[in-house]
Amino acid sequence: MTDRPGTPNPWNGPAVPRNQPPTTAPGWSPAAEPDWAALADRHQAEGRRRRRLMVGGGVLGTCAVGALVATAVLVSGHSPKKEQTVAAAHASTPGRVSHGAASFTASATQSPSASPSNSPSRSASATKSPPKSGQSPAQSSAAASRTAAPPDPLTMISDLGTDTAPLTASGLFPAKTRSIGGRTWTRSLTGTITPCWKATTGGLGNVLEASACRSLLRATYVSGDSVVTVAVAVFDHKAQADLARQHDQGQIQGLSAGGAISFCTSAGCANTHAAVGRYGYFTVSGSAKAGGTAADPIATAAGPGLADYAYQRLLQRGKDEVAAAR
Repeated sequence: MTDRPGTPNPWNGPAVPRNQPPTTAPGWSPAAEPDWAALADRHQAEGRRRRRLMVGGGVLGTCAVGALVATAVLVSGHSPKKEQTVAAAHASTPGRVSHGAASFTASATQSPSASPSNSPSRSASATKSPPKSGQSPAQSSAAASRTAAPPDPLTMISDLGTDTAPLTASGLFPAKTRSIGGRTWTRSLTGTITPCWKATTGGLGNVLEASACRSLLRATYVSGDSVVTVAVAVFDHKAQADLARQHDQGQIQGLSAGGAISFCTSAGCANTHAAVGRYGYFTVSGSAKAGGTAADPIATAAGPGLADYAYQRLLQRGKDEVAAAR
């Protein structure tokens, strides 16, 4: 059935004229033109938002990288600059391996063709001070020897070349009194005699002369009627003093003042003998009573004490020479 104008709606609705235009949704026109200004504003806004996102992302990325570097530095406990300095310092020291320069140091110490900076001989020569201007090599060597540690006192008094201080009997035995065995011993006189055999007896003179004894320095200490003479025989070298000590025999003679009773001028008195450095040292103990040959227990007991005094004085001589050499 064909629809005609005015034909009733089969569903009882109002009749719609056939030539009436169709209804459209409000606010829209089929032929309406786009709003270009609004679209441009929206495009610019989106562009700005993208740029802000890119800048923000770059900043966040940079911060993240910096945080990672800082964390690595804090964990390692070193700054990059310090790590390079430590690596360079350790690389120049053979045998030392640091975490920052392990491969370099290991190769430098293990390789036989290590760089000259790691050579012990080159390093040693580099630490030596160059000779001062105007100094010859001999003068530089002499200056270096003077700065070396001086020898010990015993070495100083073992050779005439190093033992050069003045030597006299009164200087070697300066004490005017000595306390030995609870008694006071007073120095009565001192003297030096050359050749050495003139103040010996019992064959000691031959031994001293065979070892080229230079002189014999003596000092006599008295306590009542007891008397002890202490003497030092002077040689050039320690070997000569040791040789005389090995072949020791006889004794020194007691030293007494002119007009006084001589004592121990022949063998038989208590005596001691020893050597230190280039010196031999002796004592002879007797009595100042008439005859001068009687045994004296007090003097005999004091002999070792005065022998020790001679030893200490000779050792002090070496100490003084060491101090003077510094």
